[in-house]
Amino acid sequence: MAVIQLKLGTDSTTVVVEEGALSRLGEALVAHCGPSEGRVAVVVTDQTVGGLYGSGVGASLVGAAWQPLSFTVSPGEQSKRLTTAGGIYQFLSDNRVGRDSVIVALGGGVVSDLAGFVAATWMRGVDFAICPTSLESCVDASIGGKTAVNIPGGKNLVGAFHQPKLVAIDPRVLSTLPPRDICAGLAESIKHGLLFSEEFLLWHEQNASAVLSLAGSFVGELIERNVAFKGDIVSRDVREQSGDRILLNFGHTIGHAIEACCGFSLRHGECVSLGIVAACRLSQSIGLLGEGDVRRVESVLSLYELPVCLPEAFPWSRISEAMLRDKKATASSLRFVLLEGIGRPVVRDDVGEADVRAAYESLI
Repeated sequence: MAVIQLKLGTDSTTVVVEEGALSRLGEALVAHCGPSEGRVAVVVTDQTVGGLYGSGVGASLVGAAWQPLSFTVSPGEQSKRLTTAGGIYQFLSDNRVGRDSVIVALGGGVVSDLAGFVAATWMRGVDFAICPTSLESCVDASIGGKTAVNIPGGKNLVGAFHQPKLVAIDPRVLSTLPPRDICAGLAESIKHGLLFSEEFLLWHEQNASAVLSLAGSFVGELIERNVAFKGDIVSRDVREQSGDRILLNFGHTIGHAIEACCGFSLRHGECVSLGIVAACRLSQSIGLLGEGDVRRVESVLSLYELPVCLPEAFPWSRISEAMLRDKKATASSLRFVLLEGIGRPVVRDDVGEADVRAAYESLI
């Protein structure tokens, strides 16, 4: 078992990485959220994950004297919207769920974003815990307290910072994921290597077979190192104000635009992979990054069966419009996280549209 303590401003999050963590969730919530007597624990999950793990989690909560309730949403990004949040609010109201409750997200990034947003806003904020069941959520989305829903104008435009008290990661849940979702989840991990550690990027290059086969010791190291990388950067910029945390958006400006234009038919990690390639080619075109580094990035992404070219082209006008709606855009410009070398990120807001368009169109 690994226990990682993250100090995040005035809040703190305990991350537990342990086989069987879901079966011991009720006890863990008592340890990190306080006594369970008379308190409700509301599990928000989706139909797929709930069918796999819902009954076990419920039994663990009952065993630790919590009063469990469950709310199930449809799988996929379409559930991350205000109407779904409204349905959860009504459910909480109907069941007289009070301020002393705990909301537990059981699922991937969509569920944790949605449940976290509800936890942040129900009665002005209640305790929150995450049990991530996707690799992307284990290595990235569950850490940092960003919660949000989507609106027609863009992804994650309505949200709040709300730190979970507990992130309980059970690596055994990853065995139920299809290979495509394993690969997609690794995009964020490769991103962390590109941003912060050439040694970690080399680790990905040398251990691809073991990581993709979910070999136990490698999966544990993968999760723990990513939690440490993201936890460190978030602790220095909890609410994305000083500029450090924006580095984590590497690959996401163009990636989110592609995600919106494809109607979420591509996985988030696949869109991030495409965004990383575009960001590296943009870095090269303005003289920051060498051609050899760009080829290396494309090679490691391909090693994990992540896309380096678009399976479907979208007009530049649609991509440009989607980027301008991105929450990271300022009133007058877009900000891009680029690379001056592996492990050497830089934020630029002076990149010309022609260069950005060329970087995007190089994916076609």
